[in-house]
Amino acid sequence: MFKKNKDNKALLQIFIYIALVIIFLIEDNINLGGHRIYCKLDDMIPFVPIFIIPYCLWFLLIAGTCIIFFFKSKIDLRKTFLSVNICMAIGLLAYFIYPSYITLRPTTYGKDIFSQAIKLLQEGDSPSSVCPSLHVAVCISLCTGIMNSICFKNNLKVKILVIILSFFICISTLFVKQHSIIDVFWGLILGFASYIFVYKIYFNEKLFPQHVNKNINNNLPYKNSNF
Repeated sequence: MFKKNKDNKALLQIFIYIALVIIFLIEDNINLGGHRIYCKLDDMIPFVPIFIIPYCLWFLLIAGTCIIFFFKSKIDLRKTFLSVNICMAIGLLAYFIYPSYITLRPTTYGKDIFSQAIKLLQEGDSPSSVCPSLHVAVCISLCTGIMNSICFKNNLKVKILVIILSFFICISTLFVKQHSIIDVFWGLILGFASYIFVYKIYFNEKLFPQHVNKNINNNLPYKNSNF
């Protein structure tokens, strides 16, 4: 029964995430205009097409984290995607209350594969619903989820790799001109705030012991896994 309860709660977070992504896609196409997000520092950041690689690795990070945690640690899956979903929900609410857009995107693109990939991305992605950056906020939630996970508890190499990858994913949003520095700043704030709420408050055994059932809190076979 404990395992079933654990699985259900973890899967629920995945379904919620999918629903929030659908809402985001709908809102992103409806929410045109609003408040322009810009600061002078944005003009100092060059357009560097090769950063489309770490930008797109964000999708791989989401999928990889979901798959690994699904098979290795349901509690990590639940915690991580609860944090992700909080970021998504607050971000969507912010886009509704304070519609935002950017005018930083290039008007012409190079012929190289990286520039053309960005062109393809930006043709299908409106420049609205940008602050806070969910690309950044979700990345922070995934990174902190892995750093605090059971199955990667003793795997320093994976943790270092994820930190480096997360850093490049976050700054890539600036170099491919998908976001302003302001968007990234608030994305970082949102991501870390969600982490603090989930890991330091919601799953704090002293504050909310009912959320930390020791019978379902650990996947014992993987507790000390180096994966």
